[in-house]
Amino acid sequence: MTCHPRRRPMGSGLSLVAATAATLLFQAAARADVAPIEPASLARGPEPQVAYVVHDVIRDGDLRIPVSRKGKHDALWEVTGGYVLRDVNVAPGSRTRLTFVSDTGERREIARSRELMTVTISADGRRIAYQRTVSRTGELTVVTVEDPRTGRILARQRFRLAVVVALDAGRVLLGMRTNWRDPASVWWHYRTGRIQRWYDQAAVRADVPHGRVVFDWPGGGEFCTRVAALSHPRHTLWRSCRMMPHQWSPDGARALATHAYFDARGTTRWWVIGGSSPARELTIAGRLDWHAVWEDDDHFLTLAQGDDGLAAIVRCDLSGSCERASRTWTMPLDPDLYYTSPPVTLAEE
Repeated sequence: MTCHPRRRPMGSGLSLVAATAATLLFQAAARADVAPIEPASLARGPEPQVAYVVHDVIRDGDLRIPVSRKGKHDALWEVTGGYVLRDVNVAPGSRTRLTFVSDTGERREIARSRELMTVTISADGRRIAYQRTVSRTGELTVVTVEDPRTGRILARQRFRLAVVVALDAGRVLLGMRTNWRDPASVWWHYRTGRIQRWYDQAAVRADVPHGRVVFDWPGGGEFCTRVAALSHPRHTLWRSCRMMPHQWSPDGARALATHAYFDARGTTRWWVIGGSSPARELTIAGRLDWHAVWEDDDHFLTLAQGDDGLAAIVRCDLSGSCERASRTWTMPLDPDLYYTSPPVTLAEE
């Protein structure tokens, strides 16, 4: 599942208005029924049961695999035979680098781009689809489907105003012309080269194993989305302009969701909602990371920072009970930034 939070890019800090909004929202979280998470006060639990990067080391169970970087580790995916790591701000003229790291430590650069590369992984981990910008305006991209373990290129195609959303055994789902006229979703059948216009809204997320797709819903407003069945895109399961699903649980019974838009580095809420409805089953609040992942059907992980600046990986269960899944790191508190992440990157689905 592709991950790209729907928030505006940030510079060195928020505007006064946005900073005030962030402060008010955080104060509202403190006044709500759910107390904001303070990582230092939580009991220490087991290590995460998903792969993650700490500083420059991938940790996965007992494995410890050193990795190099020139910028910041931005995202991690588990694939067959190893991992794919995305680094950002790696060098002048090359903003993003993708690297395959084998489970024995060998490294192979996959690609570089002057823009952020959108990445999606097939459910079996055997294929990766990524896109590189090839025009100065950013409108033209090349989408590549590759076997990350061997480096074998399976297909490559140029698209205009497209974003990679999902990948299965023979197709890539792309959202076309999001926030432009004539938006659409298309399937690129990369084995045959056929491009099929599928639906007249642009997909922004999808979970292929559980048959869910999230469309941009411009009729509702700038940050509105509509969730539908992948097999029946006209059938709306739910829609919202305030909340957006991020990742479905392994069994598909639930999803993690957060604000559709919040102009800060972090978010104030993660909700557990139904797999086919926006019904909120659980809320956690605090200075939270934009990224959260399911550890299993009953537990999820995110990063959190307390009012004392101490930050950690946090594990929560479906009852709302949370514990630390890592040591704590002292991170700078800056009211203009709202949240500062510890040096950790959790693997994405």
